[in-house]
Parts: sequence; structure tokens; C-alpha cells
Amino acid sequence: MNQKEMIEQFKANIPEFSGTDEEIEVKKALYIYVNLGKEKSFDEKYYYGNSETQKKIYALAQRQEKNPDETAKHRKIICVSLTHLYCNLLKEFGIDAVPSIPDETGHIYPTIITKNKRIFNADLQLDLENIQTKSRLEHFEYFPNNPETQKMLTDALIQMGYIKDEKDYKNEEIEKLSMQVKGMNPHEALDTILQDEKLYQGNEDMEGVEVSKFYIKTLKRIVPHFINKRIYAFNCYRKKENGDRDYTLCAFSEEDNIRAYLFSKKMRRFLNVDTDEIAKLEQEGLVLGARTKESGSNKLKKYIQKNARKEENQPKL
Repeated sequence: MNQKEMIEQFKANIPEFSGTDEEIEVKKALYIYVNLGKEKSFDEKYYYGNSETQKKIYALAQRQEKNPDETAKHRKIICVSLTHLYCNLLKEFGIDAVPSIPDETGHIYPTIITKNKRIFNADLQLDLENIQTKSRLEHFEYFPNNPETQKMLTDALIQMGYIKDEKDYKNEEIEKLSMQVKGMNPHEALDTILQDEKLYQGNEDMEGVEVSKFYIKTLKRIVPHFINKRIYAFNCYRKKENGDRDYTLCAFSEEDNIRAYLFSKKMRRFLNVDTDEIAKLEQEGLVLGARTKESGSNKLKKYIQKNARKEENQPKL
């Protein structure tokens, strides 16, 4: 879908919003924010890449600023591309928006200026996993984090079909799980979280970066006392024939032994995998730890190596 087709689709489907002129303007910006967020994913080559790779991808995105159709048709993009695309779309709806000044990492985001000169940021890249899981939005900053404005945001999201009601937010299921796993040991807690069917609903089209960010963030919210102590989650990959990397997420709990899970892109869920199977997958090309210092990856490697030595030293019958 090119930019023109995207604009036509949004104009054909955007609801007739009510409210003051500014409220209608903001709701239109929010509608585009949410629906564009459903269509795009953060580029894993950039997300997991080294500084040299990131510089190349960033420079390419800057060169494509003058070719919005090129940006619009790609699903996997970075903050530069997404920011300029969102600003372009807003202008087609009569909404003024400009890219921010890059921060020290080069990250940019859209800044929206309403006709009443209200200025706020709308960092769509940081909200992608929230949008794709129907979680509460965190970076559309017109609505500060207080009960009154959050109710206004929820009402607008209900009107545009993002959620059915307040209880439809994924955050509600996460809160239930937080209560459910209280008092559980690491094995029980991680298994309960990763077997929860409601947590998987809505992730059918999520790409690797959003899957990783959502589940790592979710584990930190539900079992903060275990994270990076008894429960770990980290990224891993396998090289494809063309040299690209196929990324996924590994999670494991540690008690008297280790119980590990790998996220299956085909099944769209975590599958329990014993350490012997992981060792076999390593021999077939699986790399534990997409980055050099991913918490837990070295611990799992050492556990697998220790098990392998034990088996080698077992007396043969």
C-alpha cells in the first residue's frame, strides 16, 4: 500500500468524531496513530544490529524521506521513516505535525501542533507493541497519565473500535496474572504466564521486535522480584540461507533445575523445550543471545554445557 492508498483507506474508514474542534482534531490524529501502528513494525536488523549496521539503516531512512511511497509500502521501518510517514498522513487531514530534533541516539518522534497551538508528542514507534496488543497507550502525550484524561483517551479508543470497553485492555489480563502468580515459585509463575491464552490473543500479526518488547515488559510487570534472578528472557536467532537472521525469544526459570521456553513464530506462542533440545538446536545454528550481553543467555549456555559434561561422565552400560 502506497501513501495515497493509505490516505484513501483512512479517509474512508475514519469515524465521525464529536466534541470541540480541538477534540475532533486530536481524535483524528489518534485514529491515524493507532491504525498506522497496526500496520508497521520496528526493523529487527536495526534493533539487534551493531552500530555500523544501525548507521547504514538510519542513513537509508533519511534518504527515503523524500519518497513517502517507499516508506509507506514497507512494513518494517525505524523511527525516522515512521515519524515522517505519520507527519505526512496528518497533514493530509489538516493536522500540523513536525519531526522532533534527534536525541543523542538519533531517535526522533512526531510533535503535533493543534490549531489552538497545543503542542504534544506522539511517539508511535514506542507504542507499537501496545497498539498491536490492545494495551494502554503510553506515548500519545495529549492525554497525561491521570484518571480524567485517561478516561477521555479510553472513550476515544472505544469510539474508533480499538477496544470494546475498559476491561478489554491487555493490561487488565496482566493485572489478573500478577495476582494469580503471587506466592508461586519461578517454575510455576513462568509456566502460568506463558500458558495464558488471553495473553496471546491479538499477537497473531506481531513481528519479532514487538513480540520481544511486549513479553519482556510483561514479565517485568508480573514477576519483577524474579526477573534476572530466577526468571530470564532474552533474544536469540538462527541464520537463514540468505544470511539474514531469524529472531525469536527465549525465556527460562531457575529452581532446582531449569525450565526453558522458545517463542514459536509458527504457533504464535511459547513452547516448552528441554535443555537437550536447545543443545541440539544450538548445533543446528541457534545462537542464544542476539546481543553480546543479554541477561540469562550465558547462564543457560553454562547449564547446557554442565549437563553435557554430566552425560559424558555417566558410566556406560
